[in-house]
Amino acid sequence: MVNNLSRIVIALSLLLAHFAISAEYPNMEGRWSGNIRVVSSDTSGQVSTGGVIISESELVFTVDYQDGGTFIGRSRTSSMSASSEIINVWGSIRSNGDEAMFVTSTGGKGLIWFENSAAFEYCYTNITEGLVMAYCAKLTKQE
Repeated sequence: MVNNLSRIVIALSLLLAHFAISAEYPNMEGRWSGNIRVVSSDTSGQVSTGGVIISESELVFTVDYQDGGTFIGRSRTSSMSASSEIINVWGSIRSNGDEAMFVTSTGGKGLIWFENSAAFEYCYTNITEGLVMAYCAKLTKQE
């Protein structure tokens, strides 16, 4: 009886491991872009009705490396100066393959919702000394 139970537990473990390993993750490698509408605080960091700045820019998000459910990339907006450092991005895709979360080298955090193999929604927030900002954008894969 114990021997049969052990075999069943091993078989179930192997089956579950197979499903965990064979999870389908979207291919994120490549260049993604889209227009963003940013809401941010003024340079003093104080958020109020009068101190909010709304601006528009283009976001380019490049995923340089993906290993299953993890990815490494970088982002840049058209409003950044040429001498600005690129923002590094590190993220992880949920096991369902529909959503991801990420952090950036500037202390920001974000979420991704995959629409299809060529588009996803990208939302980002960053709260640092002197600046609070947030935006969402639909990014599409560039050929």
